[in-house]
Order: sequence, then structure tokens, then C-alpha cells
Amino acid sequence: ILDDFNRTLAWGSWIVVSYLVAMAAIQPLGGSLGDRFGRQRMFLGGLIGFLVASLAAALAPSIEALIAARTIQALAGAIAIPNGTALVRSLLPAHRQGRAFGTIGSGIAIAAAVGPAFGGVVTEGFGWRWIFAANVLLIVPAVALGLRLPRDRPQRQGRFDLIGSVLVLVGLVALALSLTIWRLDGVSVLLAPFLAGVAVASALGLLHRSRHHPAPALNFGLFRRPGFAPATLAVLFSNLAFYTVLLSLPIFLDKMDGWSGGDAGLLLAALSVQMVIFSPIGGRLTDRRGQRYPALLGTLLIAAGVCPLIVISSSWSWPILLAPLVVLGIGVGLSSAPVQATAINAAGEGEAGQAAGLYSTMRYLGSILGSAGMAAVLSNLPVVSDFRILYAGLTVAALLAIAAAARLP
Repeated sequence: ILDDFNRTLAWGSWIVVSYLVAMAAIQPLGGSLGDRFGRQRMFLGGLIGFLVASLAAALAPSIEALIAARTIQALAGAIAIPNGTALVRSLLPAHRQGRAFGTIGSGIAIAAAVGPAFGGVVTEGFGWRWIFAANVLLIVPAVALGLRLPRDRPQRQGRFDLIGSVLVLVGLVALALSLTIWRLDGVSVLLAPFLAGVAVASALGLLHRSRHHPAPALNFGLFRRPGFAPATLAVLFSNLAFYTVLLSLPIFLDKMDGWSGGDAGLLLAALSVQMVIFSPIGGRLTDRRGQRYPALLGTLLIAAGVCPLIVISSSWSWPILLAPLVVLGIGVGLSSAPVQATAINAAGEGEAGQAAGLYSTMRYLGSILGSAGMAAVLSNLPVVSDFRILYAGLTVAALLAIAAAARLP
């Protein structure tokens, strides 16, 4: 893409960062809109918006237009995802929700495993524009299935909190940018602390509106519900550890002799395969044993998978690297469904969409914190000791995930 548009790597990072930032910022608002106007309607609207934005990305005449299309993709996805999650809560009884969330987690893992490989084949054979155009083959059937969902009635009434919604958008975008924008060339070092200040001011404004508005755009009271705060902290810290390992290992292997891109891809596939298998198992355990047991077991395995990487060495062979990744993938698979079910069920029926969006935002925030931390620890020419420091920090994050999971109901 960068070669096609003759742009630098800094522009390329925004193709990724713009999506992550918009997705993290909008999901609570997208879920709140579903609570107010109907989840099935907003779910379908998000899918159709994603389809239109994908076609715009495929036809983008410039990198600026591509980044804009990617941002609209994220906005549409941020409306669809939390409302899809909330529909699981409203359409299925509680004793079947764990299995449902486990099945969804398995589907996400399959997509994560197949998507990059499929994208590579499509790009090699037809060019990068077709990786966006190919979304038509996925979204049209998804819309057809979405039309078969029962039409739900709006759960929240009263005046829409427009000011609060703007504060949510400004605050989360400012926070995400403050963690990532300093990596771009030519950006003033003062911009990151300024944006962090904007995020803090927005949070204070939201806290005030949460206490005084009858139907706030972001209800901080959710964090006082039993299980919601530990569930969101568990997903933040566990995703921080998992996502950063996923990003950093290819960089480590690229510096080692004898490792090809294909070898690295096969190694990382171990993560996705375990998630495909163990996400449904975690869901069934949730339905049978409650949320705490599978979540605690999963986070313990995440820590057990990350901890050995503290002593990672350039002499490690393929099997030695594979073992902790298998354990890490099993842990992520087991913990995803119980943690998500806890967060969604902690909210009332009229707040399920907002709870789903806030939960997903915390997951994305873990990814953003992890990528920002990786950029801070790894130099332009990282050595093995840099990776060991990084994995020591990720082990701390995994231990914090265990502590959060232990507080689930």
C-alpha cells in the first residue's frame, strides 16, 4: 500500500492506528445507541456501514482516503459488535450464554487465523485493494442472517445525552492518541501529554454527567455492579499480555537466523488453534460451574504461558517456543467466555448494549497499551534483553488478570 501511494511508514501506521482508536472510542456509544433505538436495527446498520466503507477503501484514490475509509469501517464495526453481543444476552437464557460466547470466541479465533493468510494470498495474486473488496463475500450473508433475528424493542427512554456522547468520543480518542501518536515522525513531544490532559478532563466531565443526567451516555455506575469491574480489568490485562506477545514474537524471530515468515506464521497459529478449541470449552464450563472457575483457570494458564518468555533466547528451537504459546492460547480460550458473560450480565437489560461496548473498549485498550508499551521497550534494533524486559512486564499484566479473575462472582 505504501509503495502504491509512495508514502512513508508513518502514514502506514495510521492505516492500523486509526482503526484501533476509532473502534476503542465508539463501542460504548454504539452499544448505548442499540439500547435506545433497538439492537437488531443498529447491528444491521453497522454491518451495512462496514460494507460501504470496505468498498470505499477498495476504491481509495489516496492514502488519506484509505485512512478515512478505515476509520468509517471502525465506526461501523463499533456499532455492530456491542449490539451483536447484547443480542446474545437478550435472546438466550442465562444458562446458555456461556456456550454462545464460547462459540463466538471460537469464530473470532478462526477468523484471526484464516484472515491474514487469506489476505496474503489475495494481495499477492490480485493486489491489496481486493482484501477490502472481498468483505462483500462475508458481509452480504451476514446481513441476510441478521435480518432473520427477532426485532427487539428499545430498552432505554428519555432524552439522548448528546454532550455525554461527545465527551465519550473526545476522551477515548484523546487517550488512545496520547498512547500512540508519539511514535509518528514529526510529532511534537508535547502533544501526547496535552492529549492525555484532554482525556482526563473528558473523564471528569463524564463522571459529573453520570451522576446528574437521568440517562448518561456512559454510566460509570456499571463499575459498581457485582463482577463488572473485575471482568473488564481481567480482559484488559489478559489481552494486553496476549496481543503484545502476538505482535512482538514475529519481530524477535525476524532478528534470529534461520526463521522465515512462514515459520513464524505457523508458530503463531498455535495460539489461534488453541483458542478455536478451548473457547467453546470455556463457555460450557461457565454454564455448568459459573464464571470464576474457568476464568481463573484461563488467566493462570495465560501467566504460565507468558512467564517462560522472560528467559527467551536466540538459541530456542521451534518446540521450545511452541510450548508456552500453546499454554497461552488455551488460557485465552478458556477465559474469554466467562469474563464476557460476567460483564454483560452485570448490567440491567436496558444497559446490556452499553456494557458490551464498554467491555469491548477495555479489551481494545489492552491492545493499545500493549502496542504502545512494546514500542517504548523495543528499540529500532532490539536485542534479546529488550524482549526479556518486555515479557517481564507482560507477566505482571498476566498476574493482574489473575487477581481480577479471582474477584469474579
